[in-house]
Amino acid sequence: MAVEQARVAARPQVRGTASLVLGVAALAMVVFPLLVQVPGPLWVRFFPWICLAPAGVGAVVSGLVVLHRVQGRRDVDAFRARMGITLGTVAVVLPAAVLLWLIWALNQAVN
Repeated sequence: MAVEQARVAARPQVRGTASLVLGVAALAMVVFPLLVQVPGPLWVRFFPWICLAPAGVGAVVSGLVVLHRVQGRRDVDAFRARMGITLGTVAVVLPAAVLLWLIWALNQAVN
């Protein structure tokens, strides 16, 4: 019993779960409308893209808050916070880059 308690106490604390969940959700919101054919109105299919920016920005902000709070502490593992920041950034930047490329391509096609 004492050995298990010592092993649990030696494990680093895990922080940044909310950031990771928001990052995964934001990335899923990018891909979901492209994979699933939802019957019904068209806005239902593309509704996740409306929620994409708040989820991605929320993942980045909450991850940065966690990293700031655990700065310099060795007993805390902030891997989830870093992964949430990465996924949130990819989920916001990737559609923005595709949209900018699409606008540029359409502008070149018109001219």
